[in-house]
Amino acid sequence: MDSNLPPPALKVFLVEDHPTIRERIAELVRSVAGTQVVGMADEPDGACAGIGLTQPDMVVLDLQLKSGTSGLAVLEWLREHAPGIAAIVLTNAIYPQMKAACLELGARLVLDKSSEALRVRDAVRELAHR
Repeated sequence: MDSNLPPPALKVFLVEDHPTIRERIAELVRSVAGTQVVGMADEPDGACAGIGLTQPDMVVLDLQLKSGTSGLAVLEWLREHAPGIAAIVLTNAIYPQMKAACLELGARLVLDKSSEALRVRDAVRELAHR
């Protein structure tokens, strides 16, 4: 094995329906050395299909998605089809009941989009260094 080879990239898939926020999250992810954004979606069906195709190591998702759909559907899909993928929820719906539901469905972290968004970078960095 060649020790001069760079470590494999940490693959991250983003699920966010607001284009500006989605791009900002992508910038945060890309700011961590050794990461790669492998796909993006704005609703659950596209997210699940994209995750299935790209096999990311991590998914960063919002709960309130396009056309009133919910990121909870993505968490349910991940629990059933890809439980090894780390899920980070970044949302404005940070109610205690919603946070508990996300954690029960397997989210590793649930962050408040308005005050904790920069913690996404820390979570990605931590996973990239494992």
